[in-house]
Amino acid sequence: MRGSDLSGEENVAMSKSGFLRWTAIGVVTLGVTAGIIVAGMVRLSLPEEDGSRVLPGLSASVEIEFDAHHIPKIRAENRRDAYEALGYATARDRLFQMDLSRRAASGRLAEVFGREAVTMDMRARTSGFGRVASRVFEAMSLEQRDVLVAYSAGVNKAVSEMRMLPVEFIYFGYRPEPWRPEDSALVLLGLSAKTSDSAMQERMASVMRRALPETVLAFLSPSGNCYNERLAPRGPLHCAADAPAPFDEIAELLRLADKKKTSGLVAEPELLQGSNAWVVGGRKTGDGRAIMANDMHLGLSAPGIFYRAELNYGGVRLGGLTVPGAPLVVTGSNGSVAWGFTSVAGDFIDLVRIEPTAEPDKYRGPEGALPFVTRNETIEIRGARARELAIRETIWGPVSSEKLLDDEVAIRWTILDPAATNFELMNIDRVGDVREAMSLFHRAGGPPLNVLLADRAGSIAWTMMGKLPKRFGFDGRYSESWAEGDKGWRGFFAAEEVPSIVDPPSGFLVNTNNRMPGVAAFGPDIGHDYYGGYRAWRVSELLRERMRVAESDMLALQLDTVTEFYRYYQALALRVLASRSGDHPRLAEIRRSMEHWDGKAESESVGLPLLVEFRRELVDAVISPIMTRCRELDSSFRYGWSGVDVPLQRIIESDRDDLLPDRAYRDWPSFITAILETSAQSLVKKAGVASIDGLTWGALSKVRVAHPLLGGLPVIGQFFNMPVEPQRGCVECVRYAASRSGASARMVVAPDHEKDGILELPAGQSGQVGSPYYGDQEASWVAGLPAVFLAGESVRKLTLLPDHAAVSAQR
Repeated sequence: MRGSDLSGEENVAMSKSGFLRWTAIGVVTLGVTAGIIVAGMVRLSLPEEDGSRVLPGLSASVEIEFDAHHIPKIRAENRRDAYEALGYATARDRLFQMDLSRRAASGRLAEVFGREAVTMDMRARTSGFGRVASRVFEAMSLEQRDVLVAYSAGVNKAVSEMRMLPVEFIYFGYRPEPWRPEDSALVLLGLSAKTSDSAMQERMASVMRRALPETVLAFLSPSGNCYNERLAPRGPLHCAADAPAPFDEIAELLRLADKKKTSGLVAEPELLQGSNAWVVGGRKTGDGRAIMANDMHLGLSAPGIFYRAELNYGGVRLGGLTVPGAPLVVTGSNGSVAWGFTSVAGDFIDLVRIEPTAEPDKYRGPEGALPFVTRNETIEIRGARARELAIRETIWGPVSSEKLLDDEVAIRWTILDPAATNFELMNIDRVGDVREAMSLFHRAGGPPLNVLLADRAGSIAWTMMGKLPKRFGFDGRYSESWAEGDKGWRGFFAAEEVPSIVDPPSGFLVNTNNRMPGVAAFGPDIGHDYYGGYRAWRVSELLRERMRVAESDMLALQLDTVTEFYRYYQALALRVLASRSGDHPRLAEIRRSMEHWDGKAESESVGLPLLVEFRRELVDAVISPIMTRCRELDSSFRYGWSGVDVPLQRIIESDRDDLLPDRAYRDWPSFITAILETSAQSLVKKAGVASIDGLTWGALSKVRVAHPLLGGLPVIGQFFNMPVEPQRGCVECVRYAASRSGASARMVVAPDHEKDGILELPAGQSGQVGSPYYGDQEASWVAGLPAVFLAGESVRKLTLLPDHAAVSAQR
């Protein structure tokens, strides 16, 4: 049939069909072309891995050998050259991450990312980290300054050699500025800020103190859970079932509660971030070695927060983890001592309530009216007009941009004192045993942390590093006025005042963010909410009964998914359902799910999804109504306390009808049954299933390791993210796993036996998406497979030459 024989409608249809076909072909062609261009750009941005380069500033040649996972083994004559080479290697793999870290700390994100980053920039500028970093650098020893200068030179040399910048710079359309030595101090300050900012807890507690009776406030803010008390007991009443409880006061609060605001006032408990660490002494191992295990729980991202490296120079061999941007091996082994860290879960910030005077440019201080000192800051904003900030300073610190209960507050924070930050950890290469290491960590500045130590003689130790505030007149829980001079800080605790434990009779030491026995000597001033008690108790129980412990046993313990923590909620549900499920299909389904839980958080564990959801719903339903007055005082208020299970369980077990959060229920069994049904319905919706029968933990618990900025982009994001997979472990497991955080590294090592050590990381060494090393360690980390601690066999080698060596080679 000829075209002229077609009807008009058919001609139109054919024309549309042809147009769509050619449009589709065009789109595909453009997509393929764009893909080829992007792939070419990615390839050009990847570093060349073999050959030789010249690094101005080197005193002698340096060799970098890369193993199959691109982990660098640096061989240098001295420390300075080694760290210049580390800066060079790190920048080739993690330049965008380094630039992002310094921008976040200095308050310069909006220059690149626009209005969305202004609030974060305002907080950083208010704190003045950029000014602090400059003063930190100025106060360093000449030797440490020289290392930061060398590291910077290595970074800048790597950037100058790049044929094309990493794709993030191209996507956001900017070039990184040269790396300065002060930028490394900024990176360290940024890390300290993440691990020591307790301002939100103080804001929450201050609102609770104004809204609640004192007895209720104390009841709802215990300093730890019962596991903490077993490990570091302070007296029989801290966890006793018959300790006084303010039930009458709570009943009155519930009677007066605004029923419109009785849910959603409890923050998710898994937002807490911490770490596990333990050390086993020579008496508990087969050959007298001491072994350190450390898995740090931070936000998961691709690339990860840590960069693996091995440094060899002047008879020193340092192996472990570095933070991109900082010339330090932050945790690892030097052959004589191994060290690891956990969060202290302490309070290192105070919000000082400012008392105004008749003069608006002054405030009341211990010696009368004092003038504010104004510091002006300009935040450049991409695509918008710059924002000017006038930040007022007091004798205690800068004035926060956020009021607290209608009062202005000044920020007194350890890390805003330049004396609290230094690079003394660099000298870890010179310590030979745990006592020398403790002395070093007592001098070291940076984030306040628990330090777990093991040495090659078989000794073990625990102490704390970082500057710890020495408060007087108050304990730091709540915002107070310091205008009378009867409250404040008397500097920091001296080294001899910081608690330590060496070679305990048990033969092991454990910290998983729980309160250590020695911390009780500080009173309540260092921390108010110690979490991780269950993890510490579980690890301690298992280590107590074991002898001839090896590295493989330590890894197995890091991967332990048994969680007795949820047994109470299982027993509670089954007790209530015993007389209620009967022929009711939904309740029978809930009961089966509860009965089938095996006590673990494995991917195939049935029942745990319902238990976790049940506890979450129960906490919110029981605690939120008590907090309605808090929300009336502060519209952003949310309660978040890791020890909430202590008061929650006491309220439930009281069996008092006047403590029921909702009077629509005649008794606690009826209320709990309703919460179970709500939890089941919520799970069905979350999991997208018709029934919770057979619903496994792996169906809900997923590991999501994503790029911090590009991972959320449609289509493109999948290339920057790791595969989403079922995740073993839970928030209350030794194998910590939450929706946005997890083990950012798993390390097991015995000094002088590093060849037997283990070191696992999520994602991979490289931060460049087209690199074969971008995600090559992810599968082993998800599975918990042991990976070697030291860099493996060399597959590529790069030689770095000083200027004079290059000239000689050319001759």
